[in-house]
Amino acid sequence: MQRLSAHFLVSALVLTACPGDSGTTTTGDPATTSGGSTTNDPSAGTDEPTTTPTTDPTMTNPSTTDPTATTDPTGASTTDPTGASTTDPTGASTTDPTGASTTDGTTDGTTTGGGGVCGDGAIEGDEACDDSNVETELSKSAKPPLMYDAPACIDDCSLVLALCGNGKVDPGEACDDGNPDSYDACTTSCTINDKSFHAPCKRMCNQQCDTDVTSGTFTGCENMEVPANGKAVCYVSTKFQLAPRYFAEGECAVTAQKCSGLACPPKIGDYDLFKDCPAGTTLVDRETKALGVTVNTKVCQKVCESDADCRWNAYDTTWAKPGQFRCQVTADSKGVKICADAQN
Repeated sequence: MQRLSAHFLVSALVLTACPGDSGTTTTGDPATTSGGSTTNDPSAGTDEPTTTPTTDPTMTNPSTTDPTATTDPTGASTTDPTGASTTDPTGASTTDPTGASTTDGTTDGTTTGGGGVCGDGAIEGDEACDDSNVETELSKSAKPPLMYDAPACIDDCSLVLALCGNGKVDPGEACDDGNPDSYDACTTSCTINDKSFHAPCKRMCNQQCDTDVTSGTFTGCENMEVPANGKAVCYVSTKFQLAPRYFAEGECAVTAQKCSGLACPPKIGDYDLFKDCPAGTTLVDRETKALGVTVNTKVCQKVCESDADCRWNAYDTTWAKPGQFRCQVTADSKGVKICADAQN
């Protein structure tokens, strides 16, 4: 076998720098518990000289405490003119005037807004499924179409995995054309292929494909906005032993890269000036050191809320197994959730 040159080895190490992996309610109402009764009324004090009689000729059963609250012409309770509970004018529970739970509107007291609790095994609220966990199961299929158990549910309980690909737009799916082609308008993960960031792409390359991510030509990223000082790339999977990569179906991204050391490959874009990413993406920055070489790589990657925003159902033809794109916080995404394969 031909011996690898130093330049070739360092170029391979550059590949490892590609980011992408890694209130309780009250129990009483002070306005209703007293009933308006008083024991001493300053307006009726006994020390004030007056010719007014001690009884009111208009009252059939006068009171010596408060002439306004002794009886009710309607015959109702002396504490509440409605005859309801002394703690709540609606007659409902003393803890919540609606009669509901004191925590919130649900019976389990853990969610608000009428939604279900993803991962508790019960399909409630706007959940499409709930398989008692908050993980997106990995298909056990060795080849496409990828198959899933009937109860398998995406991480936020918004989509049934087994229904994606049946040609019908089911709950949680942005599209479903029923075919195994992710490069058309609808991906195999039932997401819209907008040919922008995180879109599937194909790269054609004859030389240095494994060591230079900018070599060759690619398709599928035509709508990706490329900010100043960055360069559009199509990351693809490779089994190159010095720097294996996992990008099932390819992934559109924008990057800038610099290197310092003895045998660095050409730089990509302008790393130092590459600071801003388009809306819907975030800047991921990684530094890799090996063999006296330091590689710094910045990449604009898609921001997400759940796995349903990513290509969770992508099949990796290079590795002959399902990809593992998931919505996650990586070591270099600074707390922001991005679509990435943690195998990288």
